[in-house]
Amino acid sequence: MFNQQEYINDFIKKNYRTIKLRIRKDDTLLLEKINSVNNINQYLISLITKDIFDNKQYNFINGEINIDFDLSKKMLELVNVCEKSDLQNDYNLYKKAFRSLELQAKKELDDNLIEEADFDNLIKRYKYERSN
Repeated sequence: MFNQQEYINDFIKKNYRTIKLRIRKDDTLLLEKINSVNNINQYLISLITKDIFDNKQYNFINGEINIDFDLSKKMLELVNVCEKSDLQNDYNLYKKAFRSLELQAKKELDDNLIEEADFDNLIKRYKYERSN
């Protein structure tokens, strides 16, 4: 007979890592904050993700070039894939994402959605030639 709870427990065990968090009972500031959030997992994940992006060390991206102009939804998605694959040091995914970003940037330049200087900055920031 199918045991749904067992199935769920196995799925969680295979796909998630459970982390215990201990907080002193007298740390009322932390406890009040934890009690005030709706989803503690989501809250902690967002804090950790923010920390990762705030303190990132680039592997392929030229961090000296800033993107200080508005991006289309599609371009923002491609930029995010480049950023994430860079942080994961996944060169193959990064290379594919950059190719898509470059094609999208050319299309947006042709359609006058971005300026030539913005196109140049996108390419300079995300273009990476692997030396080995």
